[in-house]
Amino acid sequence: MTITRRHLMAFGAGLALGIPGTRALASAPLHLLAPAAYGEAAFLSSLKVVARTGFDLQPLNGDDDALALLNPLLPGATAAQRAARPSLVIAAHPWLRGILWPEGAVDPLGKDGSAPASDFELAPGLRPGLAEFETGLEGHYLVGRPLRFELAAVGVDSRRVSVSALEDIGLSLIDDPVLSGRYGLVADARSLLPMAMLYCGLDPFRLQLDSELRRFEAGAHRLVERAALVAATPAEAVAALAEGRIDLALPLGLGALAAARLAGNPHLGVAVPGRGPLAGRAAFYILDMLALPIQCPQPEAARAIFAAINSQPIVSALAHLGGLCPAAGLMAPGNADVLSGAERQALDFEAWPRLLGRCAAMALVPERRRLQPVLDAALAARK
Repeated sequence: MTITRRHLMAFGAGLALGIPGTRALASAPLHLLAPAAYGEAAFLSSLKVVARTGFDLQPLNGDDDALALLNPLLPGATAAQRAARPSLVIAAHPWLRGILWPEGAVDPLGKDGSAPASDFELAPGLRPGLAEFETGLEGHYLVGRPLRFELAAVGVDSRRVSVSALEDIGLSLIDDPVLSGRYGLVADARSLLPMAMLYCGLDPFRLQLDSELRRFEAGAHRLVERAALVAATPAEAVAALAEGRIDLALPLGLGALAAARLAGNPHLGVAVPGRGPLAGRAAFYILDMLALPIQCPQPEAARAIFAAINSQPIVSALAHLGGLCPAAGLMAPGNADVLSGAERQALDFEAWPRLLGRCAAMALVPERRRLQPVLDAALAARK
């Protein structure tokens, strides 16, 4: 048998942590490595109810930082080092599947019977295949469990911009002279670059030719120069839409617009542009997932969370995390009453199958190191 890095890490984990067995749940809080939004008391409390032990947040400032924070402990690690290990990690799906799992930082679910090796539904009939490992020495297992998602699409004032036209024509509609100075950009670290690449007619999830890179440089500067504003947050862009200062903004999604729609702005909505390089699509969704780090100090507590991930307390906390947002477990049986009627309308809940079906799943952006500086330079030139 060929000895792989994953085998060596498993061996190191055994030396560092000892042979796993039945252990009492810890009295000290366990650690959740996740973005700051997941530190809300309601969400951490829902985990405590399920696992019968408390959790605190280890803030994850960006998906790229997760790997350094999950480096395996070496043999001889101290008790304090073992206790500081996170028991759970939340990161966007592309980083989990494309970086953390290949680097041996997370363990697949299902190989020990702790979680089913099956897919899941984000919306009726929509089962993203990217949620599973395609191959691997261990077999075919889940990289993690879905928590919540957001679209990287276009927020529009439907009184001024035709949603159907944007869905039919695509992002080239932005080049209409009527919209010059009437749209906004959201400086989102995850999704603005791939959205700008889609605007330039490029598939952001593959390597680019030199000619395509030159096309991006020209297109990115044009996109930024003609924008009315560059918002630091989605909320800032949504406020500009609600006040009539702009007619559309990108990238925006369902959760970003929910608060404004609840506040009496039903004309604000999400449009998913068509005619794009992603198999005819020009938008994508970002899926946050819960995964099991290697050398988890309390695997029993972690397994309890995975087993109850679609329970109503956890799903309700996720759906109201930092405001109203799309939680994957809202489609699970027994969760029909988690959202009120007004909240369902604000999230455009009934349209999820159609909207998600028009989006691709986000993947890693292989040209980010080369193209992010180009976009950053265009944004800096506005200041």
